Formats: sequence, structure tokens, C-alpha cells
Amino acid sequence: MKWVFISRMASRLKAEASFIFVFSGVLIFVCLNPHTINPAEWILYTKYLVPIGMAVWLFFSFRLHVSLFTSTPIHWIAMNDIMPNPQTIVFCQALIVFVCFFAWQLALAGIIAGAVVINYSAGWDLFTFLFPLYLIHFLLWAWMIGLSAGAVYAYHSSKKAMLLVGVFVLWIIVLFSLEYCNPSFSLWINHRWPYIDPLFSLTFQKERVLIKLAYILSSIAVYGIFRSMRRSFAGLAAGVTLVIFVTFFLQHAQSKFQLDDILLANDAKLYQQIKHQDQTKNIPLYGYWKIKEIEVNPKSTYPIKATLSLHPNERTVRFSINEQFQIDHIQGGGKRLPFQQQGNVVQVQTNGAPSMTIYYRHTFGSTFYPLTSGVTLLPFEANWYPQSMDSTLYDIDSSGTLHSNVETKTCTRVNMIVGKEKYRWHGDHLPCLSVINGPYKQIQVQHTRFLVYKPFLTTTRNYMELKHQLVSIRNELCHLFPNLANTDYCTKEVKSVSIIPKSINTTNLSLYDSTVADGTYTFYVDPFLDVNGSPATKHIQELAAFFIPYRLFENEQISLFAGLYLMEKLHIPSIGYEHRLAEKASINSTAWEHYKALSMKEKENILIHLVQERGKGDR
Repeated sequence: MKWVFISRMASRLKAEASFIFVFSGVLIFVCLNPHTINPAEWILYTKYLVPIGMAVWLFFSFRLHVSLFTSTPIHWIAMNDIMPNPQTIVFCQALIVFVCFFAWQLALAGIIAGAVVINYSAGWDLFTFLFPLYLIHFLLWAWMIGLSAGAVYAYHSSKKAMLLVGVFVLWIIVLFSLEYCNPSFSLWINHRWPYIDPLFSLTFQKERVLIKLAYILSSIAVYGIFRSMRRSFAGLAAGVTLVIFVTFFLQHAQSKFQLDDILLANDAKLYQQIKHQDQTKNIPLYGYWKIKEIEVNPKSTYPIKATLSLHPNERTVRFSINEQFQIDHIQGGGKRLPFQQQGNVVQVQTNGAPSMTIYYRHTFGSTFYPLTSGVTLLPFEANWYPQSMDSTLYDIDSSGTLHSNVETKTCTRVNMIVGKEKYRWHGDHLPCLSVINGPYKQIQVQHTRFLVYKPFLTTTRNYMELKHQLVSIRNELCHLFPNLANTDYCTKEVKSVSIIPKSINTTNLSLYDSTVADGTYTFYVDPFLDVNGSPATKHIQELAAFFIPYRLFENEQISLFAGLYLMEKLHIPSIGYEHRLAEKASINSTAWEHYKALSMKEKENILIHLVQERGKGDR
């Protein structure tokens, strides 16, 4: 019997159903934009689709449920004793249409995520990441509001239904006002700058879904209030009170997941610190010390603790750490030790203490190297624990932009800890330690571990191609320059490759965007740097040809010439980065064009000569 009522109801909603199909078609067309910058860029479009989609589906849900409820003669069925509980028919009908609606949303998410995966030549890993991201949560909320209003209209009165719709409409207006006017509030719309928050929107997806679910359940509670209260005014007052409480309570709860403002503010502080600090290089570091223990716990009052053993005759030691991490206090010999932290250099009066423990101040870090319970990015090259050598980590370029200038250090062993909220190391010989937690996935490909930021996920075949290209670049450089033969770069296999998004405050393309140590390769990729139409691995193939020579020789001209030589020799497909890097570099354009026109043998001879001249200059 329930199918008879549903078919009769559907015949009355031909126009509304047609409109839903048109809207869904537009939604798919917009989301399948072939010029997306990032596989997750769809969340930007919700800024435009939420208001339209909310109105369309709320109206459709209201009309559908009013038709459904009024088409079922509950009183007539009960009067004629056709079945003992006729309300079951209505419940089953509502459940069936909800299942159909939800199946439609699943199909939309599947179509969009599947098409994006095909567009990016990616695989199942990216699909499983995108599918829940592309489920359109605000449509579920609109559906529930329409259902609630339809039930009140059918079983109570049109007056109550209008009051209920008024409460919901006012609620939606308030939420949209917060969405568009308050940068710290983001419920249904992801419109914050930058468009795709490279880490935090993706990191807290589960928490954001729970917040959305809380709004959906509270809308059902408002319906329950209107249904149970006989007086419309009392229902209105109670409903509005609940709406206000839920809105501002959940807004406060959601603010804990919005880290952008804090991190960007820390970036601004770091910029001022770098800008005004003494730019003297190679500050002498002294004193015997050895790291014995490191503990990382972002939720702790002191998120990083490092214990150092000291020589008893030492009265003062000086070491270097990343200046974005501030020291709260240092404990040694049962008391606090006086210290000074100036820029990236720390001086401690040890007063003969046998050991000391450094307690870092609680901080979220910066967008360069965040340190939170949801995302932790502490690669060894960030110098986040004490170093015996002073090195420059941040620079302000001629245009006034702060960016990371990682100086690669020698690592005989790299230890990468991935996916752990808390980590503790204890021992005598600290390796180059990286602690990384967040929206990353580990993939094993031909004895090489890939650590990939989830929107950069692609097929195994593409990882194999990237590894093959990295091996080819290594073999060619080690053959071309015999002085590299016994270096770490030439003797170590490609053990791991990390593909990490760059900070939102750094330059979009720089020769510093890669490090190589102990067979561990790290590439920092701008999510907005033309990573469209081709997987990130394709871009890294070209970038590696320039980045790796720079890390080996720390020379801009050698890096650019070697990169051009490698691309031609190894047939690396170009996406156009060679031109951008040449434009950014200080190299003479005439010399660049002249080198490009040379034969392979002539290019090779010039490269060998440049490296030999550089070697003489280093002596």
C-alpha cells in the first residue's frame, strides 16, 4: 500500500523533481571543472552553492513530505481497522524517501570524486579521501528542516508550520551571516583564504562533520518542541532559545578547530622577529652537550621537551634551534637555569649541572612548521631540536616576503615518525629526527616509502615513475661529477620520498623546496602551483631536476644548467618550471638562452667546468 501512496505523491511533484535534476546537473558540472588547482578545490565552490542548494532542497523536501503525509489517510485506515498502527505506513514512507534521497547524495559524491580521480590519474586512495569530503552535508540539513516543517503542516496547523519555517529561516540567515562576515566561523562553507587550507580544514574533517551533525539533530529537536507544545507562542519561544543556545555553543566549540588565525598571527610575529634580529651569520656555538631524550606531545603544557647531558666542567653552553619555537624554561641540577634566546641562538648558564631539560613554550608553531594535536610537521631540516651548528632557516627576500631557506645538513641516519600524536626518543645517538602527523598517507612502492599529503595522492604507477626518475637523476649526476661518487647522495638508495604542502606564507616556487639526506627525499609543493590536470608526481619529476643539483652544490647557476641538462638527457617532460625558475633567478637571460642552444656535449663540458671552478673556490 505504501508504494501506491508514494507513486501518487511522485506524480504531483514532476516540476519539483525536474528542478532537482537540473540543480544536480549544474552541481556536477561545476564540481567537475577541469581547471581545478587541487583535487580538494571543490570545497571552494560551496560558497556559491550552499545558499542555492539549501533553498532548493528545503522547498523540495517540504513539498514532498506535505504531499506524502496528506496522501496517507491515517484516520480512515484506523476507522476501518485496516491495520492496528497506521502511523507505521507514514514512517516507512518517510524512511523510503529518505533512503532514496541519501542514495542520491551518495551517487553525487561518487560521481564527483570518481571524475576528479580520473582527471588526476589517481587511484582508490584518493577516491576514499575525496568521497566523504564531497558528501553534501548541508543538503541533509535542508532535507530534515523540510521534513519537520511538512510534518507540522500536515498534522497540526499551517500557522504552526509557518512559525516553524520562520524559526528555521531566521536560523539559516544568522548562520549565513556568520559564514560570510565572521572569518573564524565556517560551518557549511569553506571560503577562508587560502581557498584550500593546506592542512587544517582537511585535518579536522571528522570534527567538522560532528558539528554539522549536531546542527541537524538540533533541528529535529526544534521540530519536537513545536509538535509537543500546544501553544504556538510557547513553542516559538522554546525553539528560538534552543536555536540561539545551539548556535553560539557550537560556534565556541568549532573555534577550537580554527587554527588559521593563530598560525597566521604567529607567522606575523616570526616575520617581525626575523626582520629586526641581528643578521650576523655563523655565530660561534660552544660547550659540550649531547641530546639524551626528546619528548613530543602537542597537547601538553610543554609540547616539546629535550634533555641534554652536559660536561660537569661546562659553565655555559650555546646551541641553535628554530627561532619559531620559544623556550619557556630550562631545568637543571634541581633548579631553573638562566638562559637567553636571541633569534635562533640559545645561551644557557649551566653552572656545572650534569644535565638539563629544555621545556618549549606551548605554541601552535607557524604555518611553516605547525605543532598541534591535529597536525604536527617537525621534519629534521626544521632544526626544531638543539643543534650544534648555527644555520639560517628563514629569509626575507627583496620583496619583503618571509620564506624558509632550509640549509641541508649531513645526516648519517634519518628516523621518520609518522602518524603518532605522542612520541618519545631516548638513547645515546640521536638520528636526524622527523615527527609528522596529519592528513598524510604512507605507501610502500618497490622498497621505497612514500609519505604523501592526501590531496596529492595518485596511482602506484606514478610513484614508480617518480622513483625511477629520481634514480636516473642520481645515476646521471654521480656519473657526470666523480667527486660525488663517495657522497651520501650517490651511495644511498632512495629509501623514502615525502611530498608535503608548502606553507601558505612562503614563495610559491623556490630552489630551497627540497632536501636530500640518507636516501630520504623531501619535496615541498605549493598546492596552488599548477597542480591541475597532472598528478603532483609529474610536477616533482621536473622540479627534482633543478632542486637536487642545488642541494648538492648550493649554486644557482649550476642548479639551473644541470636541471636543463638532465631534462634533455633523461627526457623528463616539461610543465614549464624551467622558465619560471630562470625568471626568478639572478642568472643573465642571454647566458641562459645561449646555454639552452648548446649541444648536449657542450652543456656537459660547461657543467663540469662550473663544478670544478666552484671546487677551487671552496678550498
